[in-house]
Amino acid sequence: MNHILETKDLTKKFGGVMANKNVNLTVDKGTITGLIGPNGSGKTTFINMVSGVLPSNSGKILFKEKDITKMNAYEIANLGISRTFQIIRLFGKLNVVENILVSRRKFYSSNYLDIFLNTKKLKEEEKEQFESVIELLKIFGREEQAFKMPNELPYGERRIVEIARAMALDPELILLDEPAAGMSRDEFAEISEILILLKEKGITILLIEHTMEFVRQVVDYVYVLNFGEIISRGTFDEIEHDKSVITAYLGEEAL
Repeated sequence: MNHILETKDLTKKFGGVMANKNVNLTVDKGTITGLIGPNGSGKTTFINMVSGVLPSNSGKILFKEKDITKMNAYEIANLGISRTFQIIRLFGKLNVVENILVSRRKFYSSNYLDIFLNTKKLKEEEKEQFESVIELLKIFGREEQAFKMPNELPYGERRIVEIARAMALDPELILLDEPAAGMSRDEFAEISEILILLKEKGITILLIEHTMEFVRQVVDYVYVLNFGEIISRGTFDEIEHDKSVITAYLGEEAL
């Protein structure tokens, strides 16, 4: 079995509203899988459950065959799942390197006493983690932005910094919530290149996105959600011509 992520009958209700209903989805290791659907179809709720931000009402989430359904967000992150958010969440008072270093905290062995005494051990670890972040920025071709503040960067560049911060956890699986939202064609073309680069480095990606041209460029397989349920699955070409998908996006008049 090559599944790195699998959900079984995953369900989430908010009061009387069914956000996700019996969602069965698998993500194969080393692939880019898309999760698409109209606004309000339950995509972000799904990502929030997988990342531990929201608890499910029923069903299971398996990561490398390990049941993570009841785990906290930090436990899931430590296992090797990182994520970005629909709304960019960079720390405005930290520069690019500092924003990314936040994700490297788990790699420190220094304790509070080391911090208080500013020990040699702490200084060596800080140097090591700083260098690891610079190397990561070089992979993204963004090392010249290391000491810039988020508000100095264009929107698309801030998105790239957020993906770099997710990568700083050394994840096996990244959950991306609309990484191309609000971008120009040139900007999302660059994001596409970055995602393909990450895939080539062995990172598995589950992608939520509205921009169909972007999805077409990067995904290996697609699931379509509507009213919280999977209505179609397959390659992009297969789902693009699925009548149920066309109806979900455009209404009955499109048929």
